[in-house]
Amino acid sequence: MTLPRVEPARLDNLREHLATQPRVTIEIGERQLEFMTRHGLFSARALDEGTALLLRELEQLSPLPRILDLGCGYGAIGLTLAARWPESKIEMVDTDIRAVEAANDNAARNRLDNATATLSDGIRDLPRQAIGTYELVVSNLPAQAGNDALDQLLLEAHDALSDGGSLVVVAVNGLRRYLQRRLTLIFGAGRVAKVHQGPRHTVLEAAKLST
Repeated sequence: MTLPRVEPARLDNLREHLATQPRVTIEIGERQLEFMTRHGLFSARALDEGTALLLRELEQLSPLPRILDLGCGYGAIGLTLAARWPESKIEMVDTDIRAVEAANDNAARNRLDNATATLSDGIRDLPRQAIGTYELVVSNLPAQAGNDALDQLLLEAHDALSDGGSLVVVAVNGLRRYLQRRLTLIFGAGRVAKVHQGPRHTVLEAAKLST
């Protein structure tokens, strides 16, 4: 049996299409940040609703010296904060090397020298001396990660924070009650607040206080 021949032009067209990286833009006042993403990364073609909600809520905060973005993707959250707070140091981590490369490329593209991304499973590969020094940890929690993975992220966020620091996360509404219970377990009663609940996403904040 003779199989049909694949036309080289079709392969060339496919390669050309895949070589064109998706783009996302975020406006901060009169400044526009441009992000080059990667095929397959979360929300690669448009800013997702949860991230947009989290960024709006974070606008209410005053600048903080050290910030950690857990699961940074291509840098939408961490780099937006870096642009808003040029005196802050923003560290971003992700388990996906393509996400880390994209985040660092986007930091350079937007001239954000106060932000860097590191390949790390949570906080595992961060310098030991950095643990417990962040005033703010932010994350768009993955909806399909599973309870154990979410617990790990929340616990690592707690450990990464300095006393008096806060974790601010966004998640789909279906996870809200679970996250409130687990955050209360990790951070303590009275230290967890629902910041905003939208049609599909909720922003929660947990404060780490010295015991």
